[in-house]
Amino acid sequence: MLFRPSRELARRVDHLSRLRQLQDRSGGFQAFIPLAFQPDNTRVRGERVGGVDALKTLAISRLYLDKLPPYQAYWVMLA
Repeated sequence: MLFRPSRELARRVDHLSRLRQLQDRSGGFQAFIPLAFQPDNTRVRGERVGGVDALKTLAISRLYLDKLPPYQAYWVMLA
């Protein structure tokens, strides 16, 4: 899930809700990777997602999508 700064929280909640419904119908996913929007080197305008905002999204996603296997770090996005 690609997400933008916190002013778009309603979109994040809607996306998680849709994922949760799909998760319930399908039996779950093998992975869920929330990716913070990175505006550098793109034509898309926007702000960077802050660290606190990213951590909140990870935490809420983990609680909301409760049938996911344990989290794994996606090392490419940790830089």
